[in-house]
Amino acid sequence: MRLLLVEEDPRVRALIRHHVSCQWPEAQITAHPPLQRGPLPVEFLAQGYDAVLLSASANDGHGLMWLRELTSRPGFCPVIYLLEQEDVNQRAHAADAGAYGVVSKCRMDHNRFIELIEAAGREHRRTLADWRISTEAQESRRFGEARIPGYRRARLLARGSVSQLYVAESEKAGILVVLKVTPSRRDESGIDQAFARFLQEYEIAQRVHHPNIVRLYELGVADDHAYLAMEYFQHGDLRRRMRSGISPSEALNFASQVARALGALHGAGILHRDLKPGNVMLRVDEQVALIDFGLAKHEALEFEITDTGLIFGTPHYMSPEQGHGQDLDQRSDLYSLGVMLFEMLAGHKPFTADNPMAIIYKHRNAPLPPLPEPLADLQPLMERMLGKLPEDRYTDAMDTVRALDAARAAWLTKGALV
Repeated sequence: MRLLLVEEDPRVRALIRHHVSCQWPEAQITAHPPLQRGPLPVEFLAQGYDAVLLSASANDGHGLMWLRELTSRPGFCPVIYLLEQEDVNQRAHAADAGAYGVVSKCRMDHNRFIELIEAAGREHRRTLADWRISTEAQESRRFGEARIPGYRRARLLARGSVSQLYVAESEKAGILVVLKVTPSRRDESGIDQAFARFLQEYEIAQRVHHPNIVRLYELGVADDHAYLAMEYFQHGDLRRRMRSGISPSEALNFASQVARALGALHGAGILHRDLKPGNVMLRVDEQVALIDFGLAKHEALEFEITDTGLIFGTPHYMSPEQGHGQDLDQRSDLYSLGVMLFEMLAGHKPFTADNPMAIIYKHRNAPLPPLPEPLADLQPLMERMLGKLPEDRYTDAMDTVRALDAARAAWLTKGALV
């Protein structure tokens, strides 16, 4: 038995768990506190659950609005509506809004509650069985040229020259994921470097477990294509967040989180080598997660997927040594982090030009522009993070974390005094 419980009150969640576990000791109940995690993504149909238990207190007390929206999604799992207290009119409104059943939290009849969940589960399984043999279901399993069982395609997220990204719902995990799909075919020349990078991304994410690194769920092969199922970030990337404005305190916090992720990577012998706002994702709680290890270098891997001296990455965020194809160490990633922090604070990149080589030249030769006057206290931090030579920068990620956290504490103290 798998249930999704949309309820903010931990006492009510504990009560529900008690009732359910008495009948099904091994039941899986996934809690979704609505104030903390927000609405369920619009592409989500909860197909991997037997029922959704929705609190009337959701949506700041307007649970009926959520109920109507969820039940209007074709194929959504049956919803059992949880009233705050017994109310005949509220029951009628919930039924009209599409609730499979209605239960009162304060006067919960255990047997009736269990019977309702069982009936909802049976109904959902019948509906899914009929749906799975439909043309619509078969089409929803198709991701480009590959048909991938166990996943329902929600939408195409991005299309590249080598791989495609899709938002998909995983029945097994009961969540939305991002599927990265790429051909797994080989040509006569030997190893396909694009495919090797694809495998490396999974290898690295499996080796390094850290709160600020993307979660990967599955690597598989289907119809001559390989696919990665990874964490879906409803709130998008740091670039999107930057467009809405970031305070200095938030910028320093985000940078500190990225530095901690880099510390975990570097500790495992990995250089990211493509750090940029588009590779920093945001979770609902403002926690960041580092993604995309396709250009990373792992000292333990047997194959080398870039040629010596090759310039790769994004010029705006390259360290001077990376832009000139020189040997790199962890301080190159930390320079890229410094560029992102400067952009978050100043609202623009430190070095721009009409062509990539001119940008690379400026990283090596041009002086660092000053931050806006109100941020002048943070200029020494930026000068250190964006030192032209690796030895001019902080020595490692944790040294950078300490500097960022100290700068943030000083900034917050200054704000309080003002």
